[in-house]
Amino acid sequence: MSTPNPYQQSPYQHVPPQQPNPYAQSQPFYGPAQPPVPPVPPGAGPGGRKAVPGWLWALGGVVVASAVWAGSLFATGTLGGAEADFAGHRYQENMCDSTPLDAFRKRYELEEETDSDNRFASRQKGIDQSYCSRSLKDPKADEGSLANIYVSARAEWHKATDPAGEFASLQLSHEDRSDKTYAYETEAVEGFGDEAYLVTEKRGKDKDGLGGMTLAVRDGWFTFELRWSWFGGGPDDKTTPPAEHEVRAMLEADTRATLDALKQ
Repeated sequence: MSTPNPYQQSPYQHVPPQQPNPYAQSQPFYGPAQPPVPPVPPGAGPGGRKAVPGWLWALGGVVVASAVWAGSLFATGTLGGAEADFAGHRYQENMCDSTPLDAFRKRYELEEETDSDNRFASRQKGIDQSYCSRSLKDPKADEGSLANIYVSARAEWHKATDPAGEFASLQLSHEDRSDKTYAYETEAVEGFGDEAYLVTEKRGKDKDGLGGMTLAVRDGWFTFELRWSWFGGGPDDKTTPPAEHEVRAMLEADTRATLDALKQ
């Protein structure tokens, strides 16, 4: 296979000169003869000044607009110039320290914290995150019960984009996950930040077993969610989860306490 010659010119670069219009009529000249006008050099404008091509003006506008866009991005960290507002909630690397779960401790026994606790923290240019998950033990459970209970807290500081436009949709999207054995219900909750939603998860053939509940809050560009999850130990395990209103009360109390702690 022959290698194309990089110096060979494209045949489409040679455009034949435009032919004069044979149907154009010449205009008669009336009046005294005028002195010949000296030809204007190519690329020159009126008065002999060199004209700037239109495409160059357009290119300059693009460059200026790009410079303004980049300056806004680097100066504010956001597109459009808006400044991130976290409503006073400060970043916390160890979310377990800010989520003591005092309300849940009244109902459950909190497993001792160890270095292997499921938690992480991340600080990036566009978003900061902090997460903590703790295991709980139900003192009312039957001896030998294999039921597992978890409470997890997730906080996000959105530095690049305002989450207001999509927060409600994200919570309502849980309902689209409902199937034959799982059902999700999303409910708006008052008294938390700019907006808050409670997502309840039901399980089982009749979808009457409480399997999880999440309280999600948005306050400015800061978002937080506290989730309670319950997993039964099997068909012979008689341990049952608390009533829905009990779990909701614990979630609301510990969410409010955590949000207050992040403002201190």
